Amino acid sequence: MSEKRDDMLRRAEEMLRGSRWEGEVDEVRGDSDRSSTQAPTRTDDTNRLLLRISETLNSILAFEEVGQRALDLAIRYLNAERGIIFFFQDERQRFVPIARANIESQCEADAREYSESILKRAAEDHALWSGDAMHDQRFSQYESIAAFNIKSFMCVPLKSRGKIVGTVYVDNRSIENSFSPHHLDFLRLFANQAGVAIENARLHDRLKSENRELRTEIRRTGAAREIVGTDPKIKRILEIVDQVADSTATVLVSGESGTGKEMIARAIHQGSARLGQPFVTLNCAAIPEQLLESELFGYVKGAFTGAQGTKVGKFEAADRGTLFLDEIGDMSLPLQAKILRVLQEGTFEPVGSNKTKQVDVRIVAATNRNLARMVEDGTFREDLYYRLNVIALELPPLRERKGDIPKLCVHFLEKCRVGKTALQEFSPEAMELLQAHPWPGNIRELENCILRLALLVPRAVAEPPDVRPLLGAAGPHRQQAGASSAATVRPLEDLEREAIVAALDHFEGNRTTAAQALGISVRKLQYKIKEYQQAGIRIH
Repeated sequence: MSEKRDDMLRRAEEMLRGSRWEGEVDEVRGDSDRSSTQAPTRTDDTNRLLLRISETLNSILAFEEVGQRALDLAIRYLNAERGIIFFFQDERQRFVPIARANIESQCEADAREYSESILKRAAEDHALWSGDAMHDQRFSQYESIAAFNIKSFMCVPLKSRGKIVGTVYVDNRSIENSFSPHHLDFLRLFANQAGVAIENARLHDRLKSENRELRTEIRRTGAAREIVGTDPKIKRILEIVDQVADSTATVLVSGESGTGKEMIARAIHQGSARLGQPFVTLNCAAIPEQLLESELFGYVKGAFTGAQGTKVGKFEAADRGTLFLDEIGDMSLPLQAKILRVLQEGTFEPVGSNKTKQVDVRIVAATNRNLARMVEDGTFREDLYYRLNVIALELPPLRERKGDIPKLCVHFLEKCRVGKTALQEFSPEAMELLQAHPWPGNIRELENCILRLALLVPRAVAEPPDVRPLLGAAGPHRQQAGASSAATVRPLEDLEREAIVAALDHFEGNRTTAAQALGISVRKLQYKIKEYQQAGIRIH
C-alpha cells in the first residue's frame, strides 16, 4: 500500500508541477485512505480539482491544443495507459479523432474499429466501463479486445451545454480493474467540462477562420468600391489590381493628373496582406529637390543647417506597409539610384548618418510622364524603370470614359451632401453638358465641380445655367472632344479656390464644417486660407 501511495503522489506531483494546481498536492498527500486506483471520493476535493482543470482548459483557445491537453490530464489523473478523444463531424456521421495518447497514428483505424460500438453507445449518452474486459460478457466477444489485450476501459460522452459533441475513451492493457466506479463518475464530470472547453475552442477557431476570410474579402474589395465606373478599361484595371494586390510586385501607375492614381495605389494596399500596416504617400513633384532625399530617407541631428533633431523618412515610416511615390518621373538621377538600392536590397542610410537601416516596403509608383521616353532621353534610369514597371497600369482620362460620368456625379454628390445642401440630382440637359465637357483635370476636376454645385445650387435639381459657368467661358458645346485650350477651360486651382470660398460662405465661416464638406482636413483648409490671404484674396 505504501508503494502504491508513493507512486500516486509522484504522479500527482508530476501532473501538478508547473500548473496552477499546486495547492491540491498537499491535500492528496494528506489523505491516508486514498490509493493509486481510486478517484477522489471527497466531494470538495473533486470539485476543487475539476475547477482547476476547467480553468486550465478554458485558458486555451486552439481547438486541437485544448483537446490534447484535456486528454493528457485525464490520462495522468486516472492512471490510464492510452486514450483518444473523438469529435463528431458531418452531423454525427463521422467520429474524428482530435487527440490521442499512446496510440500510434497507424493504429487509429484499428482503435476506431474496435471501439466503434462502444463509441456509438457512448454517443447515445451511455457511460461504459469494464474492469475486466477480457471476461466481461458484454465486450469479450469483440475480437479487438483480445487482439489489443485490453484489460480495463472507460468511454463516456463528451458534452457541451447538454449536447453530445463526441466521446472520451481511455483504457489499460496491463492492469485489470484499474478503473473504479469513482473513476467513471469523475471522467463523466471531467468530460462535461472538457466538452465545453473543446466546443468553445472549435467555435473560436471557426470565428477566426471566418474573420480571416472576411478580412481577405474586405482587403480585396474595400478600396475598389470607392473606384466608381463600369468602363471596360476601368474594370480590367480593377481585375489586375485584384490579381496582384496580395503580392510583393512593384506597380507603376501611369495616367494624366487627376485620373485616380492614388486610389488605385490604396486599392492595391488594402487588397494585400499589408492592410493594417502603414500606407504612406509622397508627391515627388511637390517637394524641392534639395529636400526630397531627407523626406524619403529621413535625417539625423546636425545633418545640415536647421536639422535640430532626428526625422523619420517616408521609407522608414512605411516599413512593413506600402509607399506610394507619386510623380516619380520628377525625381533626379542621383536620387533614382538610391531608390533603386532600396528596391534591390531593402536598405538605406538617413541623411547625415552612416548607419544602414533595413526596411520591408512595397512600392507603388505613379507618373503622368512617359518614362520609357525619358529612359531613351537619359533622364530616367533604365534599371529603375524596369524595376518599377513589373506591373504596369495605365489609367484612362475621363474624356475616354464619359459613360461613367453620370455614376461619378451621383457618387460625388452623395459624398459631399452635408448640412444645408439641397441639390439631389441633375437634369438631363445639365448631365449632357457635364458629359460633353473634356475634363482636362479629370476626376479631380469633376469632383470639385460637383462639390461647388452642391454648395451653391439652392434647388433639388441642377440645371444647365448652374453648370455652364463652371465649364469655361465658351461653354463645352463649342469645344471638340479632347480639347483642353487654356482659353476655354478654367484652371483647376481657380476651381479649388472658388470651392473653398463658397464652402466658407455657405457655412458662415465655420471651418470645421466647411472642411468636412470639402473632404479635406481642417489643417489643410487653414493652410489654403493662409495661402489665399497672403495672395491678397479675401477669405472668411
